[in-house]
Amino acid sequence: MDTMSLDEALHSHEMDIVARIDEQLSSQDTVWAAACGQIFFSIGVCMGIMTSYGSYNDIRKPIILDNCVISFCNSGMSFIAGFAVWSVVGFLQATNNLAKTKTSSAGLAFIAYPAAIDEMPGSNFWTVLLGLVLFMLGIDSAFSMVEATSTVICDTPSGKHIPRMFVAFVLCFVGFLISIPFCTNWGYVLFDVIDHYLCAYLLIIVGIMQCFGVGWGFDAEKTMGKSPEHAKALKYLTISFWTITVILPIVFVVVEIPAIGIFITFGVMLLASVLPSYFIAKQEFDEWYNNIFLCGVGRIGRSIAMLGRANPKERQWWEGGFMLYWGFLIKYAHPIILMFILVSTCAADGDGYGGYAIGWQLAGIFVPACGLVAFVVCIFCNVYEETYDMSEFDEDHFMETAGLEKEKANKVEQEPGEGAGGKQTETELVDGTKQ
Repeated sequence: MDTMSLDEALHSHEMDIVARIDEQLSSQDTVWAAACGQIFFSIGVCMGIMTSYGSYNDIRKPIILDNCVISFCNSGMSFIAGFAVWSVVGFLQATNNLAKTKTSSAGLAFIAYPAAIDEMPGSNFWTVLLGLVLFMLGIDSAFSMVEATSTVICDTPSGKHIPRMFVAFVLCFVGFLISIPFCTNWGYVLFDVIDHYLCAYLLIIVGIMQCFGVGWGFDAEKTMGKSPEHAKALKYLTISFWTITVILPIVFVVVEIPAIGIFITFGVMLLASVLPSYFIAKQEFDEWYNNIFLCGVGRIGRSIAMLGRANPKERQWWEGGFMLYWGFLIKYAHPIILMFILVSTCAADGDGYGGYAIGWQLAGIFVPACGLVAFVVCIFCNVYEETYDMSEFDEDHFMETAGLEKEKANKVEQEPGEGAGGKQTETELVDGTKQ
């Protein structure tokens, strides 16, 4: 709140929040890509962090409320922090400070904010406080990333025999070595380009791929095996949807109407992809809706919703609406929106990001490229059979076994943990929970 005491701080809110909102919403630069990447990074989406944390929950723990609390708290803090940011930006603009051009990405924290704090009463105190905040935020991010990576490694057949502490130590040491170049004289430029290409490209590409896996890969084989009509309808829906999702964003970005193009793309998708699949399926509406339109996401959405039931054997009134909301976003909306953001970012970076030389551009592209290569290599090289209980997605099984998991856990707690038999029983339960 102390930033509000700066000259022209309050004026900046009127000038930048109201007068420039249309400019920001209609801009075709990397604003939306940077915002999307920041949300992904702060919540941990597409980075394996929430997946790793969630693996420690009980397999039937209600998660909808937890997700809402995490999301709203994250966005709420960002909203509050925005007032402090705009105050600093307004002050730098009003005083024609040299740091007024460094109000985005890392420049905001390491250039703009120190310049503004230097003008505050008690600047030394606020400088120390800013340094502590940045340090704590960095440590917090490191905790989550190390935990996510170590959990994945320790859950593999070859990695589960390695002590977790040793895995964490190796990850921290490797991270230390990789971070050394960022501490050199040219480290800021390297950090800026790598941060841009990671957030604006790699995270968005991973998000699209995750939507494809959950919304279009899961249950596809099972659905196509029901009948030839199911197979034809699902194949047509998949091919037509992704053709529209890839081609139309490129077209609308080229003609420079991406905002309108998003709504047109949704309309074309519904008329040229979703609607024909209904007639191709030749099934009742409920059958088409549950097994083709919401193929994959419908069953996952139901399994998520039924975890929050007060009575496990009775459906709640909101479950159908949640399935449609969650399923439509994952399967249809998010891929289209992310594709528009990705294409718009590519168009904005046509001459290179930030005006940096080609060498810096290649250095920035190298890191996300390595991530994609590692992903593809692991698909073919790190293959092992993993037992997964698909019955947890079955509603009848859920209602029949409701309460049995709690009884089993209570029995394990009552057994002595010092003997070999008791320890083995507890280990098996934990492994089953994390599957």
